[in-house]
Amino acid sequence: MNGKKTLRISLILAFAAIVLVLVQTRCRHEDLNTATLDKVCYQSDIGPIFLRSCGTTGCHASPRGKGGYIFTDYTSVMKSITPFNAQKSKAYKAITGKGFVQMMPPSGALSENERILIRVWIDQGAENTTCSTPVTGTTSGTGSKTPIVQADQVCFQRDILPVLLSSCGTTNCHNQTTHKEGYTITSYATVMSNLVKAGSPATSELYTVVKNNKMPPSPYAVLSSAAKDSIFNWIKNGALNNVCTSSCDTTGVITYQNQIATLISNNCISCHSGSGASKGILLDTYATVKVQLDNGKLLAAVKGTSIQMPPGSSITSCELREIELWKTNGAIQN
Repeated sequence: MNGKKTLRISLILAFAAIVLVLVQTRCRHEDLNTATLDKVCYQSDIGPIFLRSCGTTGCHASPRGKGGYIFTDYTSVMKSITPFNAQKSKAYKAITGKGFVQMMPPSGALSENERILIRVWIDQGAENTTCSTPVTGTTSGTGSKTPIVQADQVCFQRDILPVLLSSCGTTNCHNQTTHKEGYTITSYATVMSNLVKAGSPATSELYTVVKNNKMPPSPYAVLSSAAKDSIFNWIKNGALNNVCTSSCDTTGVITYQNQIATLISNNCISCHSGSGASKGILLDTYATVKVQLDNGKLLAAVKGTSIQMPPGSSITSCELREIELWKTNGAIQN
């Protein structure tokens, strides 16, 4: 997971550099030279942002989006876009609060990074393109161009299945025994049987229900934005049963913020957060995780010596070692 730490640092540095440029030009965004930046693509970079943040039920989803705008597909999005001119694009004005009472979406403004990506995409021509990989946050191999964002390839076995097993394929939900509403979500085969249409997240029930926070149901915690984006990108890129090398790394200093939080989020948080936390055990903050670490229950559960957690699967030996080393070295937070 040190690689993910490096990725995050790269993101911060890359965006900080852009922000500094904007500040030094007195926030005159028209001075941002998009020709020096890596190509930003709609399908792999911009579409997921609009779909997740704007094209939701009750806002700008089909068939009647608020204000007459729909943000679920490229053709509809382009009705509020002026190619090569973000400043005149209604969508960009909305997300930056220009001419509106508040920045859109009303439930919470997009991050500065997301606004910059949309800005660059529009000023590069707002084309309906697909990049083989999202624009990167380290050396791009494109010569003098400055990269913007980095994202690892999303793989079913490493990234998607652990989330589905801990959030959906559980007892009394969609495991082999219960299979509520006829759905079983415990393997690639069962997920692909009737929940996913490869290449089309918008018509895949798996993505639409998690995007609209219909699953997992209350009182369980909804999936994080990162998990939703991973599912979107996995389906969009063909919904392959790929494995990928684990990003787990036990060679460096292990902290809650850099390694353990992601591990817990992928495997435990859906059942152990909020008012409906399973058996009353919370694992949604550093403090609550440390309580279960100190009393021995966390390690007992993931080792399967008490009850197997996460249910229906297990974390890898490397991830188990991460937790053990984290405890041994004082359970550092940051």
